[in-house]
Amino acid sequence: MPSYFISGTNRGIGLALVQKLLEDPENRIVAGARNVTGAQTLQALAEKHPDRLLLVPFDLEDPATIEKAAELASAFLPAGLDYLVNNAGVNNLPVDTFAEVDIGLLEKEIRINAIAPIRVVRTLLPLVRKGHEKKVVFISSNLASVGNAEGYTELSNAYSMSKAALNMMARKWGTTLKAEGITVLLLHPGWVGTEMGNAIADYAAKHQPDWSQISIEESIDGCLKAIHDAKLEDATSFIDWSGKTHPW
Repeated sequence: MPSYFISGTNRGIGLALVQKLLEDPENRIVAGARNVTGAQTLQALAEKHPDRLLLVPFDLEDPATIEKAAELASAFLPAGLDYLVNNAGVNNLPVDTFAEVDIGLLEKEIRINAIAPIRVVRTLLPLVRKGHEKKVVFISSNLASVGNAEGYTELSNAYSMSKAALNMMARKWGTTLKAEGITVLLLHPGWVGTEMGNAIADYAAKHQPDWSQISIEESIDGCLKAIHDAKLEDATSFIDWSGKTHPW
């Protein structure tokens, strides 16, 4: 049975991934969320699919929850983990300029989006090594692109910095892991109509009127296809939900 560990599943893309994957009765999923007890949709899904969905408290700012989640996942997935999807992240400063950004909050965003995923992969890597597919996915962003940065001035500056750092980590570490047969993938899910995506709608309307949002269904379908289609030779690629290579 294909197995998945997905972080940040209380809403948005993470939740939609869980819902979509549960449509296949062969899939087993560990869903990590900061507030499992308050995630009503997740709770309902777990009650409906108790043998295929395990909910675990998972907070990128709390290493103990990451360690415990790995312990629970190991018991739930004795054959190992096929797909580790690092989806959790924050974009709390969507329109703060560099002249006004709170440095403390910027540092926090970098810790959550770029440094904490290192701990996550370290902790779950033994389980990935036991799995059949051996894939590690990082949900990144077009805003991480250094080549395209001039087109996104003053938009999600802290988030852009953190995701660019994430890309560098995944590119370098993924090259090492490739030698073990582990495929690391960086994935831009598109500008999706989620709470995080809608936070930049006013900016986009003013500065990028040609941008268009995609539905969460389109994003999820494309992301899962890209993840499933990725081969070891594609390791450390930066692609978007349609499978196209994204500029670094």
